[in-house]
Amino acid sequence: MGYNFNIHPEIEKAETLPGSFYKNDQIFSDLKDKVFLKTWQFAGDVNDIKLQNQIKPLSVLENYLNEPMILTRDSKDKIHCVSNVCTHRGNIIVNDGGPAKNLTCKYHGRKFEL
Repeated sequence: MGYNFNIHPEIEKAETLPGSFYKNDQIFSDLKDKVFLKTWQFAGDVNDIKLQNQIKPLSVLENYLNEPMILTRDSKDKIHCVSNVCTHRGNIIVNDGGPAKNLTCKYHGRKFEL
């Protein structure tokens, strides 16, 4: 990313980014790879998994990054967000949300804890 967008720390002196920042396909592509993939993103509301042993598949920044993830609440009421891709063959583990005691790859049956 060879861009230099500076925002003055004093809000009274700060200016908005140029319009090209919002319309340039290369800038957007660079931001996806070098910013969005390496920073925290909103994954979902805890109310989507209110019950223990509940899962919800999701895609981080769908149509932009398409990173398949699973939001889970385990039997100890702890929330996790993990990859929805099996480490063995790259298969998607979960297609539908709902109750689950573990995550099972449909390709070869490998099981993962919530």
